[in-house]
Amino acid sequence: MNIEKYIRRAFFRRLVSTREGRVHLLNLMIKAEEGDEAGVFDRLQEIVDDPTVRKTIARHQADECEHAALYRKCLERHGGTPGSVPSELLIIRRVAFAAGGAFASASREQTAKGIVTREDIMKTYALLLAIEERGVEQFPLIGREFRRIGDHETADTFERIARDELRHTKYCRAIGRRFAPDDAAWAEAVAEHRAVEARAFHQAALAGVAYAIEQGLAWNGVVPRLIAAALHRLDPMRRASPVVGATASTAS
Repeated sequence: MNIEKYIRRAFFRRLVSTREGRVHLLNLMIKAEEGDEAGVFDRLQEIVDDPTVRKTIARHQADECEHAALYRKCLERHGGTPGSVPSELLIIRRVAFAAGGAFASASREQTAKGIVTREDIMKTYALLLAIEERGVEQFPLIGREFRRIGDHETADTFERIARDELRHTKYCRAIGRRFAPDDAAWAEAVAEHRAVEARAFHQAALAGVAYAIEQGLAWNGVVPRLIAAALHRLDPMRRASPVVGATASTAS
């Protein structure tokens, strides 16, 4: 296990060990599932002609809504209510920021109207594929920490959602390839957007650690607070926009 993965696992273990940490983490998960603020799935259903593909897109969208509801039930069991989440911790906004171009514009303007061409659809699904693959990798690890403290129901929820995300990767590959001009173009788009997602995930993870330290959710002390302050100063999303750090409501 490399040092970054070790720190990530230790961080999740620390968060899950306290009620406040669990509430924060579950709020993050809810917001991630509700993260289609620009209306990407609705836009895709508008511009795709094939009814079978539209049905698959609608199924994917419905799954995300169901996942948010499942996480809300987990949150309720831990005595929490949907609350606000700092903008810098929202993975979808991080991914859009890291991708730049049309993706960043869509996030800023809260519209997916920029998805127009077959190439746009291909690139959208290449990015969605990378995001779903991350869920397949990470959710069982988080679920394991809930199982460790005896919360098997929440652990089962994370594992169930990871299985759904694995199915979603199949949707993304099928639709992405369908709208790609050829296999080489699709492979290139996937490689490019996996790199974008990896960069965004790394940035979001560091921002999450900094926030948790500041809020007393993990690793208290002078040195951790100094580390958190340094992480904020180095955060490219914070440097790019003075409004980053504002909170976003998870209530729908």
